[in-house]
Amino acid sequence: MKTHFIPILLAALLLPLTGFAQVNSGSDGHDGALNPTASVVINMADHPDGIYHYTSVNIPAGVTVSFLPNAGNKPVVWLVQSNCTITGNVDVSSGYSSGGVGASGGPGGFRGGNGGTNPQPGEGPGGGGIGSYAANASYGTVGQRNVYIDSIPSPTYGNAFLLPLLGGSGGAGRSRPSSAAGGGGGGAILIAASGNVILSGAITAVGSQADPTYGGGGGSGGAVRIVAPKVIGAGSINTSGQIGDGYSINQYGYPVFYSAGNGRVRFDVLDNSFGGSIGGAVFTQGFQPIILPAAGIGIQLAISSIAGAAVPANPSGVLVNPDIIIPAQQANPIPIVVSCTNVPLNTEIRVVVHPANGPDVQAVGLNNAGTLAASTATLALNLPRGGGIIYAKAVTGLAGGAALSTPAGAKTRSLAETGWTADGERFAQIEITAALGGPQRVAYFTESGKRHEAK
Repeated sequence: MKTHFIPILLAALLLPLTGFAQVNSGSDGHDGALNPTASVVINMADHPDGIYHYTSVNIPAGVTVSFLPNAGNKPVVWLVQSNCTITGNVDVSSGYSSGGVGASGGPGGFRGGNGGTNPQPGEGPGGGGIGSYAANASYGTVGQRNVYIDSIPSPTYGNAFLLPLLGGSGGAGRSRPSSAAGGGGGGAILIAASGNVILSGAITAVGSQADPTYGGGGGSGGAVRIVAPKVIGAGSINTSGQIGDGYSINQYGYPVFYSAGNGRVRFDVLDNSFGGSIGGAVFTQGFQPIILPAAGIGIQLAISSIAGAAVPANPSGVLVNPDIIIPAQQANPIPIVVSCTNVPLNTEIRVVVHPANGPDVQAVGLNNAGTLAASTATLALNLPRGGGIIYAKAVTGLAGGAALSTPAGAKTRSLAETGWTADGERFAQIEITAALGGPQRVAYFTESGKRHEAK
């Protein structure tokens, strides 16, 4: 009996980096100038999206700016029309545990687990797990682990571009003593300036430390991203993870403690002249033109079945290891079901097959069954013999809404919804490519039709 197979794979969509002569931060200046003369704690409650539109920023020596996270625990985003000068300290670090209650994360970071008789794991994608000991949290690097501890830290998460911007995760709590709560994850901050960023002071986004002898797991470091034409100065950036539960004795008889994972630092600048230190971080630099991604993280697309055969939970997506084998007597066209999450009903869904030999074959249908939260599209496709690579794609409006056809329509929404690029455009549409066998790809189209892919 002849058969043909269909491995499922994400199509690679590559975007060349484009140089910009200048950076448009997107700030409209409505928050005025930030120029504190004494240390201040900024309550983010009146900025639910976490985005501040400054004309300029100047943090003088001896002044620390810290934050009280808002209800949505959004990261801090400073959009600055001119220069951003930091001679003092900008601190988005986590809080500290008290009385068995896990430490709060910094803005955009995650809480540590509670301790006591019912210990809790740390919150966040890299949160520490519980066991006879409490695991440290991970982020850009994996939290350290004593070989005698049965609580294994979580894997790393996020990406080098800090899109989306995520903070650190919390360490786990421990059952004894009752005060053994986990440390919180460091927060996250994006500074985007149309002028230069001058850093001779410090930006701090560290996790909080648990008691190193009988405490919970340590919180991982947070994230710092800078977008500007130029960054200069000899200051410091620190996104270190902190000490958590468990230690060993080295050959000299001294204790060796274990720390949570370090955070991430990203420079998207045209000229990196920074001469200071970057500590406790996975550091990358380049120029990613997306300053703010558009809302739409909740949008998902997946091929769920082909010719009635369910797609495996973890498809390989390679020709030599087919995910689905369809009998040769299966008549064309065959039904393909695509599952959609937060994709508006009656959105055009496109399925493309790239065969081993011959031209691509595609079919188009609508997700006309279900609701916005969960819908399906069933397409009929004439499948070529011999197998190939298959993927699904959808283009929809922002945040689950209708596509924005005009720049004026886009401007009625906030930058938190539409996003913003370094050359001064909002996004109007989102393109989702199904990622079976790998993470899905998200690309954004600006008002003028430029395509930017979130790496």
